[in-house]
Amino acid sequence: MRRNRSMDVLVEEIAIANNIRKEFPSLRGDEIYLDSGATSLKPRKVIEAVRRYEEEFPANVHRSAYPWAEKATDEYENARKNVAKLLNSKKEEIVFTKNCTEAINLAAFILSKYVNRGDRIIVSILEHHANFLPWMRLCNRKGAEFTVVDVDEEGFLDMDDFQRKLTKNTKIVAITMASNVVGTVPPIKDIVKLAKDKGAFVVLDGAQYVPHHRVNVGSLGADFIAFSGHKLFGPSGTGVLWGRKDILDEGEPLLLGGSMIKEVYIDGFEMADPPTRYETGTPNIGGIIGLGAAVEFVESIGYDFIERYEKKLVRYLYDSLKSVEGVEVYGPPPEHRTSLVAFNIRGVHPHDVAWYLGLEGIMVRSGGHCAHPLHRRLSIPFNQSVRASLSVFNTPEDIDRLIDALYKVKRSFKV
Repeated sequence: MRRNRSMDVLVEEIAIANNIRKEFPSLRGDEIYLDSGATSLKPRKVIEAVRRYEEEFPANVHRSAYPWAEKATDEYENARKNVAKLLNSKKEEIVFTKNCTEAINLAAFILSKYVNRGDRIIVSILEHHANFLPWMRLCNRKGAEFTVVDVDEEGFLDMDDFQRKLTKNTKIVAITMASNVVGTVPPIKDIVKLAKDKGAFVVLDGAQYVPHHRVNVGSLGADFIAFSGHKLFGPSGTGVLWGRKDILDEGEPLLLGGSMIKEVYIDGFEMADPPTRYETGTPNIGGIIGLGAAVEFVESIGYDFIERYEKKLVRYLYDSLKSVEGVEVYGPPPEHRTSLVAFNIRGVHPHDVAWYLGLEGIMVRSGGHCAHPLHRRLSIPFNQSVRASLSVFNTPEDIDRLIDALYKVKRSFKV
C-alpha cells in the first residue's frame, strides 16, 4: 500500500522502468530484486549475445584465421571498443579481467615498482576489501605505510583527515567512487586533484559507481579505474581495468603465459603491447562479448535517465526506511549517495531479516558486505547490515512491498 511519504517519481518514468523490467527474463513473476549491488540481472540482449557466441562461433580469440575465430575476435574486440566509448577512453587502455577485484590487484601489481620503503599508500575506511587488502599487502611487502582516511558519523569522507594524511611521500591514493555499504559518493575530483598535486598515483574503485553514473576518464584525471562487468548488466566473471596508456606501456602483467607475448626465447621473452600484455590465457570470451552487449543496453537507456530516475528512487527508499520505527538507516542523505541503502531492524539479526524478506519474494543482501572495518567504525550492530540496492528496473511499488514486509518482520520477531 502507498504511504504518505514524499515521492517525486513521475508516472512516465515508472512506465519506462516497467518496460525495462520486461527485458529481464529472470523477472518473470512478482519477484523484487534489490541486490544489484552484489550482481546485476542480465537483460535478454546480453543473454542472447552469449548464446550466439556459444552456439554460432565458439572459437578462441586472437589465434586462428578461420571464420569462427575471426568472428569471435571481432566481437571480443568490439566489446573493448564499446567499453572505451562508455568511458571516453582509448581502446588500448581497456584491460578485461574476471572482476573488479582482479582489476584492482592488477593495478596494485603494475604500480608496485613505484613503491619503496617509507612511502605511503592511502585508502579510506569506506573501502570494499578488494580496494583495501591489495594495498595493505603491497605496503607490507615494500615496507610502506598503509594509511586509512576516516569518515564522520554519517559516513562522509573526512576531507580534513585526508589532507592531513596526504603527505609528500604519498605514492598511491586508492579510493572508492561510491561506498558499497553506506552509498557515500566522495568528492572524487577534489581527491584526484589533491593527490596529483602531491605527485601520487590515483586508483578508483568504480564497482558501485559505473553502473549508475557516467564516467569520463579524461576529465577525472585518475590513473586507474576498476569496475565489475557483472554489476553493469554483464555476465559473471567479467571486469574492467582502465589505465592510462603511458602507465600500461611501462607496466608488467600479473600473470605470464600464452597470448601476452610477442616472442619467447629460451633465455627470455618480449611482451606484447597493452592491453594484450595483461590478458594472458584464454579469457571469458562469451562473457566479454556479453559485456559489450551490456554496454549497448546501458547506452540505449541512457545515463541521463538512469541517474535521474535512480536518484528519485533512492530518496524514496531512504525516506521509506526512515519512516519505519525501529529501523536504523546508515550513511548520508540520499543526495550524497548512490543507489543503495544499508539498514538494520533493532533487535533482529540482519540475516534473519534477509531470510524473512526472501520468503516474501524480496531479495536483499545481508552481512558485512566485504567492508568489515567500516561496519566497526560506524558501530553497526552485529558488524553487519541489510542492504537494499536498486537498479533502473525497480519501481516505487517494489519499495512499498519491502516496507510492508519489514512490518511483518517486526511483528514476527516481536520488536
